[in-house]
Amino acid sequence: MSKATSSAAPKPASKAKPAGDSIGDNPALLLAGGVAIGVAIGMLLPRLERERKALSPVGKKLADRATAVVNAAKETGREEVNALLPGRDATKERVSALFGNIVEAAKGATTKA
Repeated sequence: MSKATSSAAPKPASKAKPAGDSIGDNPALLLAGGVAIGVAIGMLLPRLERERKALSPVGKKLADRATAVVNAAKETGREEVNALLPGRDATKERVSALFGNIVEAAKGATTKA
């Protein structure tokens, strides 16, 4: 056999890493796979009336709490934005003062000319 054909020969299986070792190295991957399989099985099983009655109040509570959290976040965001923006009265005062300064500067410029 020549060197070219011997280098193309397949490697022995003893050097390959067993699949079980790689799964054991990453337990998060194993957990995610288990959760995915559980969700798939749960979706395939029909819902029972007893299950629906038992879990309906829990779902409503979770939905109500999620809505309350979203509303609280919106309100907090509005308050933060309003705190950063100047009020209308303060803006009016600043514009009036600026306009007054421009008028005074114009009067002073015309008297000097």
